Amino acid sequence: MIGKEVKEQKAVSVYEVIDILGGIKEGSMTYEQKLALEHAKKLAGTKDAAKTIKMLEDLSLLSPQSILKIVEIMPKNSMTLKQILSREKKAYTDEDITKIMEVVKARA
Repeated sequence: MIGKEVKEQKAVSVYEVIDILGGIKEGSMTYEQKLALEHAKKLAGTKDAAKTIKMLEDLSLLSPQSILKIVEIMPKNSMTLKQILSREKKAYTDEDITKIMEVVKARA
């Protein structure tokens, strides 16, 4: 990465990391890229991440960073979801939490 220029910076899900790094030829991957790909594969849970992300975006309740974190963790209960959302500056009602959990449980 020394001497490289950052052209674009945005948050991506673990699944997008797998897609991006998976498209690089094995021989041309750097050590860091290989480690990142291995780590992303270990973290990957659901195969339908894009659909889950779209469904959570359609709720219009969450920031993009929170959506990615929810999809990566796929919380099993509302307490875990509340912990993920605690970094948000927005207060979520029990109804909001229920809607989000319905999407997560449907996609798990």
